[in-house]
Amino acid sequence: MTKNKNNHTIWNKRIRKKSSLLFQDIGSSINVDKRLYREDIKCSLVHVEMLHKQKIIPLKIRNKIIGGLKKIEKEIFNKKFIFNKKHEDIHMNIEKRLFELIGEDAGFIHTARSRNDQVITDFKLWIKTSNKQLDKNLIKLIKTILKIANNNIKTIMPGFTLLKNAQAVS
Repeated sequence: MTKNKNNHTIWNKRIRKKSSLLFQDIGSSINVDKRLYREDIKCSLVHVEMLHKQKIIPLKIRNKIIGGLKKIEKEIFNKKFIFNKKHEDIHMNIEKRLFELIGEDAGFIHTARSRNDQVITDFKLWIKTSNKQLDKNLIKLIKTILKIANNNIKTIMPGFTLLKNAQAVS
């Protein structure tokens, strides 16, 4: 088994010089996509389980990666995780921290998975979750409007005809 040791930001694969802070600001999406952390970790956990079930990684490495990912999730949830622009996005921020926690075995997390697959899967899951929350909020808003309307059936207010005041209505 070989490990993915190319744990670098995308631009560091071809450009050897240290990137400027301005370039890091332009190339970084962490301020936006850090909200994908739950989905990114969930997808990585499922992926690692698959790697183990397919006998691609041994149980020991599976356990190390899962333990590291769960620790990272707790750090983010408890606001102890430091998001760094120089690591570009949520995926690289999590991966860098995983390497710090468990060492070179963290490189197995990208076995049989492309970065593009990871990005789109995380985003689709986030959209699905966000839409469910939006639906709940809209239902709550509709119920609130109906309650207020029901409590004000007898309330007198001006009617409008062609955007002009008309007779009073309830």
